[in-house]
Amino acid sequence: MRYGPIIGAGAMISLACSWAALVMAPQLQLGALAPAPIPNTADFHPATRPGLAAQGAEVYRSLGCQQCHTRQVRQTAILFGARLNELGTNGVNLSVPGSGQTNVVNLDLLFALAKARPDLAINPVQIPSALAGDTNIAPKLDQFSKDLALFRRNDEKAGIVRPGTGPSVNELAGKLPADVLVKVSPEAAERAVKLLSEAGGKAELVIYNLGPDIERGWGSRRSVARDYVNDNPVLLGNVRVGPDLAGVGSRAPEKFAAPWKAATTNSAVEFEQRLLVHLYNPRLLAKDSICPSASYLFESKQPNARYSGRPLKLPGIDAPVYPKHNAYALVAYLLTQRGDIGLPEAPVPALAAKTSPVKP
Repeated sequence: MRYGPIIGAGAMISLACSWAALVMAPQLQLGALAPAPIPNTADFHPATRPGLAAQGAEVYRSLGCQQCHTRQVRQTAILFGARLNELGTNGVNLSVPGSGQTNVVNLDLLFALAKARPDLAINPVQIPSALAGDTNIAPKLDQFSKDLALFRRNDEKAGIVRPGTGPSVNELAGKLPADVLVKVSPEAAERAVKLLSEAGGKAELVIYNLGPDIERGWGSRRSVARDYVNDNPVLLGNVRVGPDLAGVGSRAPEKFAAPWKAATTNSAVEFEQRLLVHLYNPRLLAKDSICPSASYLFESKQPNARYSGRPLKLPGIDAPVYPKHNAYALVAYLLTQRGDIGLPEAPVPALAAKTSPVKP
């Protein structure tokens, strides 16, 4: 055994490396993870749950909800886009006095849009007859016409064939905010934002999170480790008999089957009522639901207990029921599950522009 000490030392080193990779590395990466501040607010995400919601987490665990629901939105890809929000300050005012209409054109921005969108036409800008004598506007439009002719010759040399009719960059710049590029590579999006910014416009880079879970409306972004720093234990779940609940607190209450949609004008009180009805009998809201009823969390007569004095009106049933404390606690916990708040490692896409974009 002259090599025994060497073999033993090698085995110890192997075990130490394995331990460092499996235990120390995750601890160094995630051990100091903490809630992240939400920009422009004094809040953090994920926030510490209030008392009722914290009790609801225990109810969620005790009822075994994690056996049928996951709390983890999956994302398969991320793409980018460019959005034009403002024309900037170097536009030409073509508004006719007394018309009540505003017509400001950023001529440089039209060329920038044309470079970013070779599939769109670029049309000449006509000066209104009422402004034909304006010595400040006419020279700028004359120069634009000359630059446009040169631009078109360069298109011909580059083999770019723009449509003679149809959508144009003039129309795109006239309806802001406008999505200039949608779901493209980061290089194409960054180039477009740079072109628009150099032309004086105010543009921003937009992200598009992609994946089946996001298309279903279960969340706006993927779930990450930071989302669970306040959970003990972490109940991710591994079977989706029912929908994912990672962002259920930010969904609209009027639909309890896919596709869910993000809540906008629905109040928390309305959402609470719908979740309580769902707990009592899911078939009252989704007739094909296989979710078991939790009617044992409700009383048929008003009890003298905290959080149990408010009647719950059930659709199609005359007599109300009275939720118990645990029913309110579970709903409070579900309302804290939000997937509409961005994190540094998992940003949330900006709201879509009001105009309908033309995909490149």
